[in-house]
Amino acid sequence: MSHKKSASQRNSQLPQNTKYDAVIIGSGHNGLVAAAYLAMAGKSVLVLEKNDSFGGATASQRVFPDYDALLSRYSYLVSLLPSKILKDLGLQFETCTRRIASFTPWKDSGGNHRGLVLSNVDTARSRDSMLQLTGKHSAWDRYQEFLALQTSIAKIVWPTMLRPLESRETFQSKLVTQQQKKAWQSFVDRPLGEAIEEYIDNDVLRGLVMTDGKIGVFTHAHDPGLLQNRCFLYHIIGNETGEWRVPIGGMKSLVDSLLSRCRSLGVELVSGSGADHVELGPQQHEVTL
Repeated sequence: MSHKKSASQRNSQLPQNTKYDAVIIGSGHNGLVAAAYLAMAGKSVLVLEKNDSFGGATASQRVFPDYDALLSRYSYLVSLLPSKILKDLGLQFETCTRRIASFTPWKDSGGNHRGLVLSNVDTARSRDSMLQLTGKHSAWDRYQEFLALQTSIAKIVWPTMLRPLESRETFQSKLVTQQQKKAWQSFVDRPLGEAIEEYIDNDVLRGLVMTDGKIGVFTHAHDPGLLQNRCFLYHIIGNETGEWRVPIGGMKSLVDSLLSRCRSLGVELVSGSGADHVELGPQQHEVTL
């Protein structure tokens, strides 16, 4: 690895050595997890971070000078962090359930402002709130059928997330029950909009469900390219439940735990040092700072 500094860079630090088994560019949570695993395997590891602080998008900082509150650049909940990673790395990180899963405003026929409340802890409240919105007891039952399909597909897909990508044929070979086959058709084979319309006939509730297939991507419910389906699966498979939980202590607690573990394993962490260029070699690669 070269220590040559580019005039366009403002490196506050330089690595202690010139050769490492692995150099990771970027100290986001994915980079830090990779660094910890590599170090556990006995590799010498360097992590380069162009910013002054570590953590990437999950780093927490004081954004508003008048308020003593830390916010992550990518303030979010946690669903897709496998518990196996926490166990393997011995991370001190916990999450908790939100009482309210979602709140969706709507207006009744008289123009009065109402709201659909879906609770993670009070089924009766959720059912009554949906009855107020739809006027039908069957709406809740059909919604539960839709959720059951989500659970079916999540139990098949989630266990593969830490394994090499499996083929479509391998996934399909795991479809045993009619519910599993229906879930595959609904969320993998057909546009998501068709499944939503099949189980839900209220537009407000349809919009709420489609949020998981729309947020962050430019697509629509009946996109034949199925981008909405992939986005939807991302949101509903986490830990086989799809529950998005609150990180205790914020995302800072995850970053701090990862940094502590990396340091204990001998990972060298260098901030203020962006990488200008990576020269690939047959066995070793050179990083220019």
